[in-house]
This record gives sequence, structure tokens and C-alpha cells, in this order.
Amino acid sequence: MADARSPRCGGPGTKGGLRLCALALSLPMVLSLSAAERAGEPQNDDLALQTAYADAVRARILEHWLRPASVLPGQRCSARIVQFPTGHVIAVETQPDCQFDAAGRTSVEDAVLRAQPLPIKGYQSVYVRNLHVTLIAE
Repeated sequence: MADARSPRCGGPGTKGGLRLCALALSLPMVLSLSAAERAGEPQNDDLALQTAYADAVRARILEHWLRPASVLPGQRCSARIVQFPTGHVIAVETQPDCQFDAAGRTSVEDAVLRAQPLPIKGYQSVYVRNLHVTLIAE
């Protein structure tokens, strides 16, 4: 998880004095998994690879994000992404806690769709179908 003030945040996402930073990309691998799914859970040894995977997905989305003027600094937006093992997106949906207006929500969903396929090469061992990303405009 990248801190919004870290140097890893920004880069290609910098637009007109604002940056869009992924505060979190959680890879849900917890209690709701079946026994078969739990057998495939990444081990602690994969933590660095999970972090790299999250950073790669975040960077790909930020590269494709076109921030509307209505998105103000400090606003946050969470989105749920469902993907195939190939990185192709099945569904993306902004969550009720998203502070962006309709144009901002649409811009996040569009960025995810334009970013596909999401990075997967080299990350197959830590792939998860359901991703949750929280973005903040700075």
C-alpha cells in the first residue's frame, strides 16, 4: 500500500497540479474464501510480489485516468474490479463511499477499462480475481 505522500505516488498521474494516488489496492484473500481457494492463498514470502503487483495495477490505472475538473483535491473514490486471470476486466464499479461526482466516477471506471489488460505477467502466483482500489486526488 502506497502512502499518499510517498514519492511512489503521482508520476504519470500528475494532471494540472493534482495527482491521483492509489491509497490502497487490497487483494481480498481473507475469511470468505472456500477451502479450495484458501489452498491457493499467497504465503508471507509473496508479500513483496503482492506489493509489486498492487503498484503495477495502480500505475496502469493512473496512466489511463483523465481527471475531470470537478474532481477536487482530497476527494477519494473506491472501486471494485473483477478480472480474468489474463488481466482483462470483467466488471468495474465505483463504491458508495466514492466522493467523486458522476463525471469523476465514470472517469475512474473508464480508466480501469482503458488500462486492461491489467498487469499479470510475472504476478500469476499472487493473482486475485477481485481487486479493491481506493484513489485520492491531491
